[in-house]
Amino acid sequence: MILQDNLYTILSQQEEEGHPAFCVRIHPEWPIYKAHFPGHPITPGVCIVQMVQELLQHLLHRELCLCQAKNVKYLSIISPEEVTDLTVSFSKMETQPDGSLKVQAQVANGETLYTKLSATFK
Repeated sequence: MILQDNLYTILSQQEEEGHPAFCVRIHPEWPIYKAHFPGHPITPGVCIVQMVQELLQHLLHRELCLCQAKNVKYLSIISPEEVTDLTVSFSKMETQPDGSLKVQAQVANGETLYTKLSATFK
């Protein structure tokens, strides 16, 4: 399932400290929040990882597949009742000899860091 324009919308794309970043707005009315969790919605971790992958695909203009999620840390809950605007930034992108791409990404809002991710895509 494609989450762009369903779970979130891209507001802008820019550079932050020399690294690509996106400002996105999550949609609190998206149906997943009715089930995860009723009365206390939170953004599922798998949706956060998928959003990072889709934004990376948007940045590189090509399809990617997650090969390895080496380190995924959910540091704070993303509740659509409390925060809707997020910044997804890519602090490291290294192409490997086999053509895969090692990436480090962060999901934040201001000083609040929600997710840190180190993964390999191909």
